[in-house]
Amino acid sequence: MYSLLRKHLFPLLAVLTMAGGALLPAPATSGEQADRAVAAVQKLLASGHVAPGTRLHLGFKQGNIDAFLGRDLTLQKEWENLTGIVLDAQIVPQQSVRQTLQNDTGVDITVARNHEYPDLLAEGLVTDLTPLYAEYGFQLDDNATDGFIRPDLQAWVGERAVAIPADGDIVLLYLRRDLLDSPQEQAAFRKTYGRALAAPKTWAEYEDLLRFFHRPTQGLYGCAEERDQEGAWMYWMPRFLSATSPYQALFDAQMRPLLDTPVGVAATESYIAAVKYSAPGTTDNGRGYNFVLPLFAQGKAFATIFTVAGAKLFNGEGSAVRGKFITVAIPGYRHGGQLLHRNTPIYGNNLVIPKSAKNAKLAFLYAMWLTDPDISARSIGVTGGFADPYRWSHLRDARIREIYTAEALETFAGEWATTLPAGTGLRGDGDYLAALDRNLTAAARGEIGAHEAMKRTSAEWEAITERLGRAEQVRQWQASRKRPGGRS
Repeated sequence: MYSLLRKHLFPLLAVLTMAGGALLPAPATSGEQADRAVAAVQKLLASGHVAPGTRLHLGFKQGNIDAFLGRDLTLQKEWENLTGIVLDAQIVPQQSVRQTLQNDTGVDITVARNHEYPDLLAEGLVTDLTPLYAEYGFQLDDNATDGFIRPDLQAWVGERAVAIPADGDIVLLYLRRDLLDSPQEQAAFRKTYGRALAAPKTWAEYEDLLRFFHRPTQGLYGCAEERDQEGAWMYWMPRFLSATSPYQALFDAQMRPLLDTPVGVAATESYIAAVKYSAPGTTDNGRGYNFVLPLFAQGKAFATIFTVAGAKLFNGEGSAVRGKFITVAIPGYRHGGQLLHRNTPIYGNNLVIPKSAKNAKLAFLYAMWLTDPDISARSIGVTGGFADPYRWSHLRDARIREIYTAEALETFAGEWATTLPAGTGLRGDGDYLAALDRNLTAAARGEIGAHEAMKRTSAEWEAITERLGRAEQVRQWQASRKRPGGRS
């Protein structure tokens, strides 16, 4: 843990300190990575490996397309002017990329979430990019100046690079600053709980705050935390991972689930508890972030948990909580007098090249151009996009800091040192998480209890492991725990 702080957070804070908190402008130019990518495309054209008039087919989700193509398509136009390669963009469904790619979509590049990589690679749906990185000499650099924030989590499966980082999605806690600062609320909270009203450090303290501020008759809910079945694991996992020190593993060494345990049940009870302080209908099908985030932005909830994209929304024009919220680290548990919390990537839409792509090299070079430090700062600086900072330099860019707030970006920077890999990290991840999501949702709706949810999930996970082959799953699990960035 200390090595991660020393490597990533301390250099960033040093740069911010030297800047005196000032906003550091980023030039609207291309960098060395982008220039090399364009030169490589021109070489492919000159050699005849790519025909003039070739169109590159992009498949992006609605939330990414503005960021990746640029405001008023400025980045698309710039790429096309530099290379002569036309970008043909289409919207892909808001579903797992695994579902999308099981049918030949004809796209040359698309987006995938971090936890999806093992299944995509195992099923031959995406290209192993390691040879392309080597052929063109590009590095997944994590230097604290302008490197990728955590390429070990954002791009790799074992020894193979399967993605180009293009989004940074870990969870943060948003709270109403105006309510925390209110003398009347402070006095009432101290009278009720015997301690100062402050941002929570533990999940128990978080629940106390939700209970205190839950006032539905006054139009205020304790929280607006997502409980949609499609992403249940995302909001349960940080509770579970921080339950023991240095982290709580999902399986033992032989892939026996560690869910039907006191810590697994406690994490589930915490996940369920937030529903009591939420708006009616929060657990209904389809009630994802499009339902809960507007509640917080409209001033109708005290707290929410979401990615750093939440700061962009809450800080935007028309937000009722603009200037009235704070962004802090998610809660954890105390172990031996020390506070421990663990984060994980949740959404995260990074760039992958389908195995069926007809222009894989061209797609890779486009991705290298787009994720260049300078070009990507202009991409992330698009207010309407849901692609979030993924290079250290993004966190110092003046426009990006204005959009997200300096406080949110500094909290975001610190949280990467506590971040563990997304999902299970295993082949079959989609099946494991679907079982967990299904049972967590049943528990959140009051259909079963926390213990039953963990008991059922454990049984389903055992069946998945047996179906996939326990020996191979054990091998993958043990290998993942030894890798840099793994759960070691």
